[in-house]
Amino acid sequence: MRFFLSPLVFVLGVLLMKYSFQVTNATGKIDFAEKYLGTGLGSGTYTWWKLVGLAFCILSLLWLFNMLPSGNI
Repeated sequence: MRFFLSPLVFVLGVLLMKYSFQVTNATGKIDFAEKYLGTGLGSGTYTWWKLVGLAFCILSLLWLFNMLPSGNI
């Protein structure tokens, strides 16, 4: 199942990074992102969506190659 879903999550992450402006227009500004990541054009909420997309890409690759910690120590 992860061999099918992981590439889809990776593509979702890339699309979030590429279309962060359109996602922000659809969802609105995020207050804490504006406060901590800065205000103005190209920062704040736009940066938040790019970071979320990057996290999706990294986590999907870790999941694909079965490198996520399982919690069983």
